[in-house]
Amino acid sequence: MADVFLHVGLYKTGTTTIQGALAATAEQLAAAGVLFPGGHRAQRLAAYDLLGQRVGGEQRGEAAGALGRLVDLVDAHDGPTVVVSEEELSLARPRQARRLVQALGGHRVHVVVGARDMARTLVSAWQQTIVNGGTTTWADFVASVRGQEGAPPSEGVSFHWRHDLLRVVDTWASAVPVERIRLVTVPPPGTPGTVLLARFAEAAHLPTGWPGDRQVVRNVSLGAAELEVVRRLNEAVGERFNATQHRFVIEAGIRARLAGTTARPLELPSAHLAWAQAYGERLVAALEHRGVTVHGELADLVAHDVAPAGPALDEVTDPELLAATQAALVSLALDHGRLFRRYRRAFLEREGRLPGPAEVLGSQLRAGGFWLRKRAVHHTDRHPLVARASSLYLQRTSPSSRLLPLQPDS
Repeated sequence: MADVFLHVGLYKTGTTTIQGALAATAEQLAAAGVLFPGGHRAQRLAAYDLLGQRVGGEQRGEAAGALGRLVDLVDAHDGPTVVVSEEELSLARPRQARRLVQALGGHRVHVVVGARDMARTLVSAWQQTIVNGGTTTWADFVASVRGQEGAPPSEGVSFHWRHDLLRVVDTWASAVPVERIRLVTVPPPGTPGTVLLARFAEAAHLPTGWPGDRQVVRNVSLGAAELEVVRRLNEAVGERFNATQHRFVIEAGIRARLAGTTARPLELPSAHLAWAQAYGERLVAALEHRGVTVHGELADLVAHDVAPAGPALDEVTDPELLAATQAALVSLALDHGRLFRRYRRAFLEREGRLPGPAEVLGSQLRAGGFWLRKRAVHHTDRHPLVARASSLYLQRTSPSSRLLPLQPDS
């Protein structure tokens, strides 16, 4: 019987950092008897299978059976510890949580939940909404989350479903004893990333010193101006991007290159700080009542009084917007060049050689001629001169046209 630690998120609580460290040290952990089964992709597919979630792109059709495959890997492990880390599991309903625990019935299941203060969670969640293709302004987003009258409800409903820590704790407490639920709090701003990993290692019974001197992976953050550029880009392209294309262009391209370049980082404006602090205080009281084991400090869940008194996050000046737009165009140009080189390599591998300059020029000239002929045919009904030229060309190049009976002049 192994101790299986299910790290179920929440979103925006350092999951990228933790999962990056687990993946980078998988061999080291295996040598210590700790299994990170299948890698993160296999664990995400298993979560999709459990939840009934399906996504487009490369993962289409791969979720079916993924949960069973993950359980098989866990059952085959002969070491003392297994760690699964996937924030999608925070969306599980009680019956789905119980189904997963029952599937792992030959093992002792523990649940690890990450938690972060509302001030940082709120701005980070808005950023993620925009990076994922959303167009909601900060004003509408925060009003929806706070439930203000007249605000569109959808963003608030989505936010609270993804970030309701008490719901997640209660859901998994229906499947495992509460003493097997461990809460890992995200440390205050400015704390080294290794502190979060040390807290997680303690909660998941990982080897002392894990992950060693591995570089800490973090989600990159955009600033107010850069995020406004992405939001406007989302409005412009609409649904012409699918989810996979959007992730490649925005998240892997623009976001990665623009991160850390801003003069105005995303921080909760002071107008919302008191509300965020009151939310954190109520949350701490509710967690104390539930009696979950805490790795870190519950005080970390109360926002610190450092909110700036500057403009709202979606109040961006023209110079800020111009600089961010230029940076985004540079990012797109670099990615386009990289894709062109990748295409040329793929073409060479498939065809055996690249076309020479004369072949490229000749092919382009032929393509231009073919396009002109097609356009001429499409315009014969509207332009008599084009019709006459097309008829003469047809008579010259198509012997069969000469077999048609002559039409008398009208």
